[in-house]
Amino acid sequence: MNNILSIDTTADICSIAVQTPDRAVRFHEQRPRQHAKILLPEIERLLTEVELSVPDLDLIVFGRGPGSFTGVRIAAGVTQGLAFSAGCPVMPVSTLQSLAFSSQGAAGDCIWTALDARMNEIYFARYVVNEQGIPVAIDEEQVLPPSAITEELSASVLLVGNGWQAGYTLPMAVQVNIDQKPVQFALPDAFDSLKLAQRLLAADMATPVSADQAIPVYLRDNVTWDNKPKVGS
Repeated sequence: MNNILSIDTTADICSIAVQTPDRAVRFHEQRPRQHAKILLPEIERLLTEVELSVPDLDLIVFGRGPGSFTGVRIAAGVTQGLAFSAGCPVMPVSTLQSLAFSSQGAAGDCIWTALDARMNEIYFARYVVNEQGIPVAIDEEQVLPPSAITEELSASVLLVGNGWQAGYTLPMAVQVNIDQKPVQFALPDAFDSLKLAQRLLAADMATPVSADQAIPVYLRDNVTWDNKPKVGS
């Protein structure tokens, strides 16, 4: 996979990365409610910067969620449209796993990720880092009120994501430890997702899929996905 495009619009950050055998370029800016407007122009700009066009792409990585309903739909829709145009496969990457990967945890580290889901809820998942430096899920991704986290937070756990600073009420056993340790208040980054995808592929822990399988993950109920190729909306 020589030429890779990575997209993440699951939060307020519009994040894009392009990697070739020779260089990598990225766009990572806070642009709330502007993803649909700026995503394609910025992708085109980055591709031009590295002297590529869409047909030159070998793989498109995208943040498949969980995250903002609109942002996740935009990322999946643009990924589908570009992948059909390029004739290349896609690689859906979990937003929460990418956040865990961004912590650069060592083998054996336990990482709890929390992304603000609004409405007094967070997207939450727990991971342990394997020998390849890949965060492996301990349990399923969830959307829940922070008060539902019942397990005591040990001092060795790494906390990543903006859900830990969203101002929600956390159980005392969790809040005490948060107050006593640093938290990486990170948001999803397309370059982290790109690197995670490469690591997963090298470890045979994931396989690229066809463009029509660029399916978003919402976690919240009563959400359907219009599985038609589209380039932006």
